[in-house]
Amino acid sequence: MLLNFTNSPANQGKQQFNIIEEFSSLTGARKMLVCDHLFVEGRAVYEKTVKVLWPQAQSADIKKLEKFLHLLRKTAH
Repeated sequence: MLLNFTNSPANQGKQQFNIIEEFSSLTGARKMLVCDHLFVEGRAVYEKTVKVLWPQAQSADIKKLEKFLHLLRKTAH
């Protein structure tokens, strides 16, 4: 049985960081910047860009967004 603590009193007022939602809310130019940095400049530049845009992003978040962008690119072609 899984327990959901997102609505518990300890977590009220806190929202869980979702890097996919954060990416989705970017302007088109910023989305292109992130994609260009990942697919053209390389992973190191991409990671630095993500950290600038979202300082709270953890390495798991950066990897999650990277996987999402690869999937998006794969399904777009």
